[in-house]
Amino acid sequence: MRRVAVVVILLCALAGCGRRKPVISAPPAPGPRTIETARPDISSTPRREIAILFNNAPRYTQVVAQLRKLLPLETYQVTLADVEAANSRRILRSLRGRPRLVVVAIGLPAARIARDELSAPIVFAQVFNYQELLVRGRAIRGVTAMPPLNLQLQDWKKIDPNLQRLGLIVSEPHADLIPLAERAAAGVAVTVKHEISDSDRATLYLFKRLAPQIDGLWLVPDDRILSPTVLRELLSYAVSHGVRVCVFSDAVLDWGALMSASPTPEDVARTLRRVLEAMMENGGNAVPQLTPLSELVVRVNMQVAGRFGLSFPPRGSWIVRGEQ
Repeated sequence: MRRVAVVVILLCALAGCGRRKPVISAPPAPGPRTIETARPDISSTPRREIAILFNNAPRYTQVVAQLRKLLPLETYQVTLADVEAANSRRILRSLRGRPRLVVVAIGLPAARIARDELSAPIVFAQVFNYQELLVRGRAIRGVTAMPPLNLQLQDWKKIDPNLQRLGLIVSEPHADLIPLAERAAAGVAVTVKHEISDSDRATLYLFKRLAPQIDGLWLVPDDRILSPTVLRELLSYAVSHGVRVCVFSDAVLDWGALMSASPTPEDVARTLRRVLEAMMENGGNAVPQLTPLSELVVRVNMQVAGRFGLSFPPRGSWIVRGEQ
């Protein structure tokens, strides 16, 4: 039951099915005045104002912790805002009307608050179904929720050298993933068979139709076309029909996936900082709608790998890095 809850939270957080009334915690108390007066050479330069909105869950707070390390007090004035805390209205009011403010939103609920309650430029992360956040005339940019497809597939092929035919099922708003997957697959001599789904039950039906034609299935964290119930059934069917599955979180590995490929908090934080600095220096028009990540962590389900007769490194997980 605990893993079911984890996956429900993960799918909802990435794709946006949270419905609780958001609240935000008070920012940390300002440091002693002596910190500012001790550095007269920088006190004359206004610090950049950043507000970080996030959900109080480990996968979000880990990113916040890493990002906070990359924003030194000498340069940045940072307000941390937990959207599940009790004093949201007061903190939101304190953030309004700041002409130099830039908001970082981690997770879709936090990004919705930033979009609806604040007029400042926004950089979001860990949001798969991001399309609703894009408002005409607003400087809203994001970091991709999935790590690079080519890096995922390169290590998948190392684990499973016999992988030749790959299945991909996406919802219509994410049809742009299909050519990206095809290009990544071409680099390792793999072909991609793809389908467009409009519901979780349709995803299961399409997968069962694809199963005889593919060796592996590439799952994306889209709650438009996935639910925990269907995910369990799909993975069980995959194992029994010889299909190896790559999932988006190690929380689902025990359900029958071969491997997971997920972002690292460090890479998400580094990418956020790059986007932040580009927006503050050059404006939103200088930054692409989505900025890709460059790192992922791979975890292997040893039992499933053994069942398929696959060899793998003695460690069960490792980090894969691309070009920065």
